[in-house]
Amino acid sequence: MAGHFRDIWAARLLTFLAAFAIALPASAAIPAAPAPTPVGTLAATGPGACAALIPQDFSTLAGAPTKVFKAMIRPATADTPELCLVDGYVSPTVGFRLWLPTATWNGKFAQNGCGGRCQDIPNERCEIVVARSYACLAADMGHKSSVFDDIWAINNVQGEIDFGFRATHVVAIAGKAVIAAFYGRPPRLSYFFGNSTGGRQALVEAQRFPADFDGIISADPALGGVGVDQNAMRSGSDLITAALYRDGKAILTPADLLRINAHVIARCDKADGLADGIITDPRACDPDLAALGLSAGQIAGVTAMYRSGRLPGSERQWIGSYITEDGRLPAEVRGQANRAFSGYGWLFGDGSNPDLRAFKARGGKLILYHGLSDEATSPLATTDYFETMQRTVGGPAVAASFTRLYLIPGKSHIPLNGAAETIDYLSYLEAWVERGQAPGVLLARHLKVQTVVGGPVNAAADLVPGNTAFSRPVYPYPAQAHYLGRGDPNSADSFGPVMPRAAR
Repeated sequence: MAGHFRDIWAARLLTFLAAFAIALPASAAIPAAPAPTPVGTLAATGPGACAALIPQDFSTLAGAPTKVFKAMIRPATADTPELCLVDGYVSPTVGFRLWLPTATWNGKFAQNGCGGRCQDIPNERCEIVVARSYACLAADMGHKSSVFDDIWAINNVQGEIDFGFRATHVVAIAGKAVIAAFYGRPPRLSYFFGNSTGGRQALVEAQRFPADFDGIISADPALGGVGVDQNAMRSGSDLITAALYRDGKAILTPADLLRINAHVIARCDKADGLADGIITDPRACDPDLAALGLSAGQIAGVTAMYRSGRLPGSERQWIGSYITEDGRLPAEVRGQANRAFSGYGWLFGDGSNPDLRAFKARGGKLILYHGLSDEATSPLATTDYFETMQRTVGGPAVAASFTRLYLIPGKSHIPLNGAAETIDYLSYLEAWVERGQAPGVLLARHLKVQTVVGGPVNAAADLVPGNTAFSRPVYPYPAQAHYLGRGDPNSADSFGPVMPRAAR
């Protein structure tokens, strides 16, 4: 009977997705990410060309007066080719670094977003993509700080503007100009990827500057402006304090949270046909908190957290993030009151504009994804944004021509939660932008060994087939994976698509 039910819904789902022009594989086998576009080669530019960037005048770039103050050759390593590393800034204070392969360049430009308040230039993701022969740029969004510090924003409206939207755009202009000067030609294609604050940067680029990038990956975006509701999920300490603290003391201990998390998983894990410790649809999970012997105040606090967008199954991630072993609010959360920002911070940093018609018209492609166990930014905010965007651009079928949303079961904000959460998003995006192969079902893997924390781009060594502990398919929203009741539960091929309850 259960199999018959799944077959019915699988048939309806395929009809549903076909109406939106979303392709899924005809067979049960889940394809891996497409192979990257072949790399082109060019004559070695050499140390002289690298050093020659310093005296060049980039101060007249329209809207992005730029200075390069350092450029030096970095020899090849086991993981990266020889590079020309370029440091510069866009006036007044937006610092950036460019990684330029000297001998083998694929003709493409990638830009990496930040996280938190963006304390400095993030290096790790650019180190990954230059191994794929990209030229890559990362920036500090206009200030030097620590990840949760807001003091730089005091009496600094220009800094707020840079952090909110300007910095990402102007360093894209600068990066492309320096690339053209170094290689003798501009990049033929440009990509942006980012997580959290970087996910917001990604959406802001598509919304405000649709001509900057051909392909964008937005991961776990912090959609709202600084210090305001993020579509019913505030990142500041006010909501956390109100929900989880009384008179400055936490109402739950880490042990309580582990017990709640174990209860939630036991109650809701099997809804996808398999008990694997991963909740596929936490939005449909209804924990029985009273059965745990919690007090009325504790139940009210946990329920408030759920309402804020932190879904059932994310409770383990509240430990350290919102409650410490000594029962105090973590220092970084106490620092998120955002009183350093002016009253315009919400406007400068807002990434919730659903009108992506200009980005679509230019031919841009967007992959948006969010972890369903995210404790920091709300997957519900992302689904709400996506559905609003669909209506704004002309409906799901129109939206499907240039956007996809994927919800990743079990993935927390920093993807180290034991789920199948590593996906080669960049290869899927390249295939869409460069070869017209729109992504359908994605192959998600849980790795045996992970050298770099997972994200929009992943180290090549982590993606080798033998490094997969288990895999799952991830279908375009709103479809979900359901175990077929037969086959290897560690293989994505043993799962098929179903519709969530709310969509039925």
